[in-house]
Amino acid sequence: MSPTRDLTIRTIAAAEVDLFQRQLTRAFGGDPLPEADEFRLLEVLDLDRMIAGFDGDQLVGTCAAFTLDLTVPGGILPMGGTTVVSVQPTHRRRGLLRGMMSAHIKDIRDRGEPLAGLWCSESSIYQQFGYGAAAELCEMKADSRRIHFVGEPADRNLRTIEPDEACKVLPEVYDRVRQGRPGMFTRSAGWWKSTTFRDVESEREGYSAKRFVICSGEEVVDGYVIYQQQEKWDEFPEGNIRVIELFAATAEASDALWRFIMDIDLFPKVNFWNMAVDDELPWRVTEPRRVERRFQDSLWLRVLDIPRALSGRAYSESGRCVLGIHDPYLPENSGSYELIADGKAAQCRRIQADPDVRLEIDALGTLFLGGHRATTLARAGRIAGTPAAIESLDRMFAWSLLPWCPEVF
Repeated sequence: MSPTRDLTIRTIAAAEVDLFQRQLTRAFGGDPLPEADEFRLLEVLDLDRMIAGFDGDQLVGTCAAFTLDLTVPGGILPMGGTTVVSVQPTHRRRGLLRGMMSAHIKDIRDRGEPLAGLWCSESSIYQQFGYGAAAELCEMKADSRRIHFVGEPADRNLRTIEPDEACKVLPEVYDRVRQGRPGMFTRSAGWWKSTTFRDVESEREGYSAKRFVICSGEEVVDGYVIYQQQEKWDEFPEGNIRVIELFAATAEASDALWRFIMDIDLFPKVNFWNMAVDDELPWRVTEPRRVERRFQDSLWLRVLDIPRALSGRAYSESGRCVLGIHDPYLPENSGSYELIADGKAAQCRRIQADPDVRLEIDALGTLFLGGHRATTLARAGRIAGTPAAIESLDRMFAWSLLPWCPEVF
């Protein structure tokens, strides 16, 4: 238990979960859903990872962590997924957020998780705690009437399936894709049930129920798409397709699924809020400009155990670099760290030496998944060092696939 002025911060009891959820919904400006539609936090969160701030017996702040395994370049590392952070409007500017985040980060470290990750509601809030923007998303819009694919379609079978079959088929495809894509994380059975397959009418925003289509080659399912439809008629059909997720374990499956989505009669307007930045779609069509794209930050990372995190990923080039890291929120992390990469193996340890490159802990989070370049951060004044050292670091941290976190948590 920890006091913050006249406030108290602690993990909640099972009897307080409904109150926690109601106050969370209120803090984000919403109203509780009907009981049958309500999202159940305990299906995806562990009770002992749910922290709340109290003013007396009034619950006025929330914070929690998902227990996740994150794909990193060449490996997988445990991550505490920071989530449901809120403070009631009546209790802002009283140190409550800082107190909850302190308890939250300490808990992640105590569990031996080297990384914390989150999606920012307001990015300026979380930089102070050492989180750095590690991945981006691509918001895609297209009018399929103007989309023409290059070459012949791949030889693949497509089939619409119902939710009960999707529950059995989709997780295996997702895991095949996840293992090679930095930024993706494990989905528990509870996660699949409560998020991916959750489909209540009050949350559809005028769209249909979720549709599930799988793609097969040689009897093996190697891709799927989940989408919704929204009817719209003017003088001509102007229906909308909303892609929820599209995963393909092969290039052929990707080609087949995108051709399918762009060829659904009566629904020419296609949008995908979170497409991978390096998705091949723009390069599969004759006019890439017709695939409208807007980029923004998605997953933010906070490195908590520097040696374990840097030793737990692979590097594209062998090399040695001494990193001088400044961590104002966790001063015990500040110091020099020797990183030695030899092929796919790496070692990182704390040493007493002058650094080759100096950076803040949030910049390390930005570099960690290989989605942003050290040379770019150096030009922005976020990294300091000799040009040779920064360029070497740039080549070491780069990765063939850009990071992509396909859903908000």
